[in-house]
Order: sequence, then structure tokens, then C-alpha cells
Amino acid sequence: MMSNYTVKITCPLSLERIYDAITKHMSDWWTPMSAPFLKVGDIAKTDFGGEAYWVFESTTLKHPSLIELTCLESNFLHPTMGGRHTREEWLNTTLKFELQKDQNGTVIHFTHIGLTPELECYEICKGGWDHYIIGSLSRYLNGKNATPNTY
Repeated sequence: MMSNYTVKITCPLSLERIYDAITKHMSDWWTPMSAPFLKVGDIAKTDFGGEAYWVFESTTLKHPSLIELTCLESNFLHPTMGGRHTREEWLNTTLKFELQKDQNGTVIHFTHIGLTPELECYEICKGGWDHYIIGSLSRYLNGKNATPNTY
């Protein structure tokens, strides 16, 4: 069975504030986005500079507890991989953010459905998500300087 990339962090903010950070302010902690995700069907393109980009569509927005963004276009290039066989590995994968209240605040359970160890880009993408979810998003939500688009 293939295992999707998943990570969990906890933040002392409300579900609503975290939901907004993901749907409206992704550019502040990940990479510049062409638009926010305000309703199902909204589409936004990432901007990592150069030729690398992804286009996502919001496929599930259940305020304030669930966000799913499905990759419609994928052009993943990473210098260590020489641009080979990785351009479309994220195509039709889904970024899933599950938000749940607990005694310490809000738990963010992030799963990149379709990002599995069998993919050539897995280790690079795992390192990227660790940087952006555990590091940048966590710092952003805790009022510290996030480090978007620096991985």
C-alpha cells in the first residue's frame, strides 16, 4: 500500500484564523499564489520563479475544518533532478488540510494525497513540505517571520 506524505502540527489559534491562513494567505507562508481560495472551483497558480509551477483548484472547502486543493497542472523542476521525469508527478494529487480543535488549540493535519515514496520527487517534496508546514506555516501562525519560497 502506498503511503501519502502526511504531517501534523498544533497551533494555539482558532480554526477560523488557520482556515483563513490557508485559503487566503498562502502567499505569506508558502509561495506567491495568483489568487486566494474563497469558494469551490477557485483556481490559483503558484510562483516559485523560473519554469516551476503548479496550478490548484479548490475541490473541497468546508469552513472551518477541511480544505482540499487538487493539482490541475504540474511543471515541477528541481535543480538536483535535472528536470527529468518529475514535471507532472503532482498532477491530480490533492493537498488536504484537516483542522480540528483540541486542548492545545488547533491541530492541522496535512496530507499530500498522491505524494508517495514511489515518486522520484518524494524526498525533495517531503523536505519541502517539512520546511513549509512544520517550519514556515507554524512560524506564520505563531506571529513569527515565515520563510515563504525559500526552500
